[in-house]
Amino acid sequence: MKKYLVTGAMGFIGSHWCEHLLKQGHKVYGIDIYNSYPKLHEYDNFIFIQDSITNYALMKEYINKSDFVFHFASIAEPKQYIESPRKVISVAGIAALSIIDFCRMAEKKIMFTSTSEIYGKNPKLPFNENDDRVLGPTSTKRWCYSSSKALAEHYLYACADTKELDFIIVRLFNVYGPRLKGRVVSNFVNNCDNDEDIYINEGGKQTRAFTYVDDVISAFELLYTNPNCLNNDFNIGNTKETSINDLAKIVLDLSNTKSQIIELKNSEFYGKSYEDINRRVPDISKIEKFVKWKPKISLNEGISKMIAYSKNK
Repeated sequence: MKKYLVTGAMGFIGSHWCEHLLKQGHKVYGIDIYNSYPKLHEYDNFIFIQDSITNYALMKEYINKSDFVFHFASIAEPKQYIESPRKVISVAGIAALSIIDFCRMAEKKIMFTSTSEIYGKNPKLPFNENDDRVLGPTSTKRWCYSSSKALAEHYLYACADTKELDFIIVRLFNVYGPRLKGRVVSNFVNNCDNDEDIYINEGGKQTRAFTYVDDVISAFELLYTNPNCLNNDFNIGNTKETSINDLAKIVLDLSNTKSQIIELKNSEFYGKSYEDINRRVPDISKIEKFVKWKPKISLNEGISKMIAYSKNK
């Protein structure tokens, strides 16, 4: 039985990954400040530690106990980038560096979840793993999250250069599915479920590559079990671009709702310090080459699954 540490174990992606590992019979140490998905406690091989990843003595202890570390804990909510940038940097940046260091000292492999936001405003599409990061000014709070993720990525490569650490970086593109909270897809589904209007900003022209969580989990499995993937970064995402406006229409069409689409300005959404990214779509040729992964679940199918989950929970 392998022993794995999952940070952010009760979060959206973390809880899905924990279930995947537990069903395979592995022992999972799950760390999270919230105890929001009780179903994980039904597994005898799940050990839950309700605490913060900033408790460094605790992190060091459980990293030492584990065969592999999956670091998912972060603050990945745009509103938080504006309202609590110091907190975002503390968790997504400073804490991540400490966790990487503990893995380095304990000689433990780590999967680090990064983000499509790391490419920033680069106009070149689709985003390739080696493309430039074009982030906004440091005075604009919106970029605190992607800058923190970029710093952690640099540190992982620095540790690997000196043969002190093996890692896998996964850059995720707009993952959605059951148990997602506080993001555009879940907000739209929840609003329609309650017959509340859907709000989009700037006409909803921004495009995203929405990727269903089950496809992401299958990518994780292929990557971490393949030694050839170590010390690399990989885009994980759908290659089909969908505008926020089209997403809203899909959710409305699939829901039995009285909701309508209401347009707002960016400043009414997140305040004047927010800067949006107009388009995001990945080049996934690298992960296709390494492990032959492609997303399988269409947006309509994934949204239907979310709506069904929302109605039955």
